[in-house]
Amino acid sequence: MFHKTSMNIKLKDKHILTAYCQRPSGEARYSELDLDQFLGAKKGQFSWGDQGFSKSSRDVAFKLEGPDNEPMLHAQFDDGEGHIKDSQVNLGHCIKNEDGHLSFMECF
Repeated sequence: MFHKTSMNIKLKDKHILTAYCQRPSGEARYSELDLDQFLGAKKGQFSWGDQGFSKSSRDVAFKLEGPDNEPMLHAQFDDGEGHIKDSQVNLGHCIKNEDGHLSFMECF
């Protein structure tokens, strides 16, 4: 749920999540997290616990969506059978703000 305590959340270079994350003291700190270290793709879908999704993806986009501004990452992948599939993943399920730093948390 990093997005509840972070602002100016963006995606840089198709795979680096950036944000200003609030610390318990109230100050905000700039943080980056390379999603390629924790997020891959299998059979045309995002896959937590794998690596390198950006190398096999296209049309990558990040958006805050819905009434709760959920941090959604969208991309297209080849499913291995010659079909291109749209995939999305909620980054809030596996990323947290830890004392002003974006960090991955086990979620699968």
